Amino acid sequence: MDLGPLPRILTVILCVIGIGLCFWVGRVNYKRVNPERKISVGIATLSSMAFFKLLAFAALFAIPAGAVTFANYQTFEGVHAVESCERCHVMRPMATDMRDPASTTLAARHFRNGWIPKDQCYQCHSDYGLAGDVEAKMEGYRHLARYTTRTYDEPIKFKGRFHNDNCLKCHAGTPEWEGVKSHQTVRARLEESSLSCLNCHGRAHPTRSARTPGSDDYDRLMGEEGDK
Repeated sequence: MDLGPLPRILTVILCVIGIGLCFWVGRVNYKRVNPERKISVGIATLSSMAFFKLLAFAALFAIPAGAVTFANYQTFEGVHAVESCERCHVMRPMATDMRDPASTTLAARHFRNGWIPKDQCYQCHSDYGLAGDVEAKMEGYRHLARYTTRTYDEPIKFKGRFHNDNCLKCHAGTPEWEGVKSHQTVRARLEESSLSCLNCHGRAHPTRSARTPGSDDYDRLMGEEGDK
């Protein structure tokens, strides 16, 4: 479910409230608090000490937990967008090529023909990185750490395995796909990913040589061709 900027706004609000509450609770002189004084909180009535303990718990645990929850939601939902992928220097060539009307790669053909209306990267890589399962998310955090610390070589090389499930979830069962005789001949192998869809349908993204710094295509793929 796309909540737009709401999780980000709530995260900021909770952070501001949490910081303000911590500052205020920290300045309270508890020796001067009258323990006999009662404070009404909704339908409950608390002693003044219990009230301040409740505020301290909210400031130290409840509000930070809420902020982390909304921040994580923003992170895991945000990675679905193409813009999230192309923020990374090493992924920009894939996004640039995908939008190139002259490109013949599989990703560009899908984008050009509008076969995937939104979140084009995620729809074909839903089991990868922060968008995938727990194991994929752990690998995604490793990639994030390598990228942040600049401990990677360029061009990057995908060492995992692209599962045909990412293709079949949209194509299998459609008249166009079912009507191709060769699909039925190798259907079992396609479903178990022992034969890749890319073997027949071509590469999805630019080659590693094209993505290598200094190559003839590098500046174009980085979107910097017009800057020189």
